[in-house]
Amino acid sequence: MNLDALINENYDKLNNNDFYILQYVKEHIPLCLNFSISELSEKCSVSTASILRTAKKLGFSGYSEFKYYLRQEKTNEKNISIKRELVSELNNDIQQTIKLFEQNTVKNVIFNMMKEADVIYAYGTGHGQRLILSEFARCLMNVKKNLIVIPASTELNIAMDTMKKNDLLFIASLSGNLKFTKEVILNLMLKEIPTVSITNLSNNELASLVKYNFYYQSSSISKDRNLNTSSFLTLHLLLHLIYEEYTDYIS
Repeated sequence: MNLDALINENYDKLNNNDFYILQYVKEHIPLCLNFSISELSEKCSVSTASILRTAKKLGFSGYSEFKYYLRQEKTNEKNISIKRELVSELNNDIQQTIKLFEQNTVKNVIFNMMKEADVIYAYGTGHGQRLILSEFARCLMNVKKNLIVIPASTELNIAMDTMKKNDLLFIASLSGNLKFTKEVILNLMLKEIPTVSITNLSNNELASLVKYNFYYQSSSISKDRNLNTSSFLTLHLLLHLIYEEYTDYIS
C-alpha cells in the first residue's frame, strides 16, 4: 500500500499536525530516508514524540519501521517506473514493426516465392530465433506448406548442397552480423538460392547481402546492465504478420 492510501485508510485518526508531518515526508522522501527522528522533527518544527505518534497512527511500531516502509515504497516506485518504461518501449517496437511490414514493397514477391517454392527452409542465427521459426513452421502447416527449420550452422552448410533455385530460404537474425555463416550465405548467392533476411532494423551485413528483406524493431530492455536482453516479441509478431498476409495472398 502506498503512502497516500495509508493516509486515507487512517484519515480519521490524523490531526493537522500529523498531516503537516506527512506532507513534508511525501515531498522529501529521498531526504527522509536518511533522517533520524530528531532530524525529521527539526525539519518539521515538531517534537520527536509527535513524529512517533504519527507513525503509530499509520500502524507502524515506531519510526524505524516507518522509515523502512518509506524505503520499500521508494523501491516499488522505481520498479513501477521501469515497468512502465519497458511497456512503452515494447509498444513503440510493436507499432514500428507493423509499420515496417506495411511499408514493405517486396512482400508480395516473397509471398509468391513461398507459394511456388518446392521446399522452404528457415535458419535462425540464435536459439531464440530458431524457436520462433519453429512456431512459424507450425502455422504454415495450416495452409499445407512445409517449412524445414535448420537447427545449426553445420546443418545449414549441409542443406546448402541440396538447395535448388526453386527453393526458398528465410534467415532470421537479431543483429544481422554473419560471424560464422557469411561464407555459406555468399555460396547461396552464387547458387542463386532465393533468400529472405529477417533482421532487426539496422544497416546490417545479412540484409545487404540478400535481395529480399523483412525488418522488425527490437530495442534492448536492459541498457543499464549492458546485457543482450532484446525482446523477441516483435520477431514473433512479424512472422505472424507474414503468415496472416500470406494466407490472404493464396486465398
